[in-house]
Parts: sequence; structure tokens; C-alpha cells
Amino acid sequence: MGAMRPRFMRLAFAAFALLVVASPASAEVLTVGQKLAELDTAVDGAGRAFKLKSLRGKWVLVTVGAEWCKPCAKELPAWDKLAGILKDKITFVAIGVDDDVKDGQRFHKKLKLKNMTLVYMPADKSATASRYGSDTMPSSFVADGNQVIKYRKDGFNERDPDGELKKMHAALNKLLIK
Repeated sequence: MGAMRPRFMRLAFAAFALLVVASPASAEVLTVGQKLAELDTAVDGAGRAFKLKSLRGKWVLVTVGAEWCKPCAKELPAWDKLAGILKDKITFVAIGVDDDVKDGQRFHKKLKLKNMTLVYMPADKSATASRYGSDTMPSSFVADGNQVIKYRKDGFNERDPDGELKKMHAALNKLLIK
């Protein structure tokens, strides 16, 4: 019986290693140079399916947040202001990953967002949400017309929303002038 234990442990380790190696790369957060991952369960405010491919050919900023994320409550109004300024150059998409779509809608309404495309993709029902850094919110990704990520920003200094807005505005101006 004792000889079986090391064999079992080797088999268990081999099975675990195989699972790790065989795991899809989709579990990794997107990085600069990769293409945006298509949204799998996202809907717009009216409940219609929303796909990022509908924005191909346009620059896009995708930001991911949730109602319970304190920095998100500061980031979204800043990005909404910037979206109004840059509306002819880039489309801003705010993805709410709250498990209940109504929570995300209530949160966006409370923030009075008017310049962003508002999308809801409950993280508990999505295989894609984690690729957008739903564990490190807010996370923002700027992609070109081919949906290749050119800039990524994790977090938001909620004590300096004006400074954060200026930094993002400068980064976007640099990217959009190219």
C-alpha cells in the first residue's frame, strides 16, 4: 500500500501539470499588443447583445468596473468627460461586470454618464470578463481600429481624478495623432 502512494502522488502531480499547461490563455489579462477579446455575454442598456466587433475601424477605450468598486465611481465620470471631448476620435465603452445587470445600470445612472457606450457583462456568467482585469478594477484598454491594444491602465487614483484625466488625455492624444 505504501508503494502506491508515491505513484498516486506522481499521477496527481502529472494531471495537475497537464491541466496548467492545457489551460487556455484566455484566463490571462489582456496586454498591449494583443487584440481585444470579444465580449461573450455583454448586453447594452436595452438588453441587446453587444459585440466589440461592431466598433472595428474605430479607436476604442474599454473600461471595466462595478458598482462596488470605489475607484470606478471616480474613474467613470472622468472618462465620460474625456469621451465628450474626444467623441470624434475615439469611442469609450464602459463595461459593468456586476453580477446583476440592474446594479450596473443603477450605478451608471447614478454617475450620470452620457458620453460612453454602456455595456453590462456579469462576471459570474462571462468567460471573457477576467481577460479585462475584472480582478483589478478599474482597468482600461485603448485599442486601434484593428482592435489591437496600444495602451493599458490598471487602477485609478480616486484622490486625484483631475490628474488622472489629464494623464489619460495626454496618452490618448499621443496615440491618436500617430
